[in-house]
Amino acid sequence: MSTHVFLTEVANFSEAQVVKSFLVAQGFHPRLRDELTRSVAPHLETFLGKLIIEIPEGEFLAASSALEKLEDEQAEINAEQDETTQLKNQNLMESQELAKKCLINAVLGCVLVPLVCNLYSMLLGFRVLGKEMPLSRLTRTRLIMAFFFNCFGFYIWLTYGPMLLKDLF
Repeated sequence: MSTHVFLTEVANFSEAQVVKSFLVAQGFHPRLRDELTRSVAPHLETFLGKLIIEIPEGEFLAASSALEKLEDEQAEINAEQDETTQLKNQNLMESQELAKKCLINAVLGCVLVPLVCNLYSMLLGFRVLGKEMPLSRLTRTRLIMAFFFNCFGFYIWLTYGPMLLKDLF
């Protein structure tokens, strides 16, 4: 009978089962120290500490390298997910800023510079729609408010604007 040596330790029973099943799938013969005690009395898990996974001495190097490869793959996957998350957050911030500019231009179109700001606001709104799908709550709120300000601005300036220009000239 070969002796078993320490391979790794894990925090809880479920994590130990995952590591053990991975090693078994790779063709190794791992065992968990205190596995029966933990399965019969799971309430004692906090008192027993971390679980130790042992492996036959002849399989130690191969099993150790298999676990290291798995950890490296997981690290690469996590790094890719972090990059993707950062890119999504950056795109979200950019589209929210465009939506903010869209709203500001819609309000300016109602008050100061008619039609030009409203048209520019609409252009910014279309750029936001092309950039962010689905829309975040903040972006959606800003675009809806810009839409109503643009409608109000177009109504006021196209209805009363010719009369104002006629009186001025």
